[in-house]
Amino acid sequence: MNRTMVGESVEMVGKTVTLMGWVDTKRDHGKLTFIDLRDRTGIIQSVGFNKMGELSVESVVTITGTVKLRGERYINPATPTGTVEIEVESYEVVNKAGELPIHVQGDGLDINEEHRLKYRYLDMRRERMAKTMRLRSTYSHALRKALIARDFCEIETPILSKATMEGARDFLVPSRFQPGKFYALPQSPQQYKQLLMVAGIERYFQLARCFRDEDLRADRGFEFTQLDLEMSFVERDDVMATVEDVVKESVQAVGGKLQKESFPVYTYKEAMDQFGADKFDLRTEEEKKEGTLAFAWVVDFPMFKKVDKGDAAEVRDSKSGWTFTHNPFSSPKPEHLEWQLHGEHIDEIVTTQYDLICNGYEVGGGSIRAHDPALLAATYKIMGYSEEETQQSVGPMLEAFSYGAPPHGGIGLGLDRLVMLLSQQSSLKEAIPFPMTSTGRTAIMDAPALANAEQLAELGLHVQVASNQVLSPYEKILQKLKNAAVTFEHHEHAAVFTSEEAAKVRGESLHQGSKALVLKADSAYVLYVLPGDLRADFEKIQNHIGAKKLSMASKEDVKEKTGLEVGSIPPFGSAIGLQTYVDPALAENETIFFNPGRHDRTIGMKYADFVQIEKPIVIQ
Repeated sequence: MNRTMVGESVEMVGKTVTLMGWVDTKRDHGKLTFIDLRDRTGIIQSVGFNKMGELSVESVVTITGTVKLRGERYINPATPTGTVEIEVESYEVVNKAGELPIHVQGDGLDINEEHRLKYRYLDMRRERMAKTMRLRSTYSHALRKALIARDFCEIETPILSKATMEGARDFLVPSRFQPGKFYALPQSPQQYKQLLMVAGIERYFQLARCFRDEDLRADRGFEFTQLDLEMSFVERDDVMATVEDVVKESVQAVGGKLQKESFPVYTYKEAMDQFGADKFDLRTEEEKKEGTLAFAWVVDFPMFKKVDKGDAAEVRDSKSGWTFTHNPFSSPKPEHLEWQLHGEHIDEIVTTQYDLICNGYEVGGGSIRAHDPALLAATYKIMGYSEEETQQSVGPMLEAFSYGAPPHGGIGLGLDRLVMLLSQQSSLKEAIPFPMTSTGRTAIMDAPALANAEQLAELGLHVQVASNQVLSPYEKILQKLKNAAVTFEHHEHAAVFTSEEAAKVRGESLHQGSKALVLKADSAYVLYVLPGDLRADFEKIQNHIGAKKLSMASKEDVKEKTGLEVGSIPPFGSAIGLQTYVDPALAENETIFFNPGRHDRTIGMKYADFVQIEKPIVIQ
């Protein structure tokens, strides 16, 4: 395929080229049509005489034409290709784009986050996101290059493994071949990378996928990527020096600005005394505006702490009231080794842990490890584990260490957080290609989802919803329909926000659509359902309900009362805590269609089944 990239066009003046990409913008001027064509290397203006008038923005096209110099007054200095344009001779519409559910111009931060994540494949077309994804790739390559130059060996470790204590809940995966038993997704490759040191690899690294079932926030997700590395025959300062050099080299390779060439070192006590926290921001206001990265080390952490009874993971991991501050695999400082071996002065033991801080975030953490089986066993004993329980938890490591383990240490650096800081984003989601929503859902693929009965049977599982588990209205409706064993259709589609849009995307009549209105009756709220082509008779509804005052609930009230947005309200008031009333005209449909609490889903079912399950009050 003889394709020329947009970025190459400036060097091909007078030549005929074939470009392929997306229509970024379009401007019609009578017989002349101007489009800006976009590919991964840039944007270029293309001019068609009596051509391209039917093109729609974001369509995929192939254009063949001659590269021409622009007149001096028409040069666009804001783009690298602003000195040239394409005089279009022929073109082909490869794939026409329909109306987009989100716009892809600008930074996109004005769009509802969940809506952006639902259409992430469109969101990444915008320049800001494309630049961040490319930065992530370039930075990852720079890290890899810097480590390989220092004789590190890249090795992948297993994803399906056994649960380990690393400060968070594990994600469990049931085994079909061994019913009742579970794998755990790794919180980090901690045990495997230490086993690689026993194997004599000496210098290991990988860009590792890690999984932690912990509370979500702007700089934390269920799954993340970390640069994981381990080194043999080293002390704390050796690891810190290597990591510092690799980080500086990689940051500078992508144009990042460092506050200091040498990262300052604070003890945990100094950090707490000076900043009141072990994560702090050393930048000035001017440096914040410039996107400067201010790295620092924090060392000399306590090895153990009292269990926080409000932290489920800590309560589960400890059996004595003592737990580790970072992980149980760390070694204490040499002068506290005997204390740890004998379980003495527990609150005074200082570990060889080191954290890397940047701009107020922890971007890495590591330590010199316990490579003596007696020391690792002593850690578990302090936490109240019996010998048998210790064997169950870290038995393979204890055995491996008995065959000759070198002293070793390493670190895990948060790739996502570093990319977030390098690209000057405020949320971790902006640095990840396909992040989860703030409620822990994979927006595009709609997970977690209900498993079907056949899958559960194969795994020997029975799902019982806990009394305190909160299901979304969408999940409640699906559960109702499945429990009632009725036949229904379930479709995914582009998000719709009106009855007219819904009817169009479903290919059904507007009358078959169930329009659900949240009404305020005096101080209470009710749900009124009617066909999509009809208007509600407020006087009739008010008289039937016996309300003194009846009105449409505001968008804000709907959101507060139901947790849903207008346009996604289902006809099942029981799923959102409201009494359901229906217009008798809805019964004219054998089958009804509705949004089940989501803009991008449709359920179709028999009206008779709906009445049987929901038992609404019909207002005659």
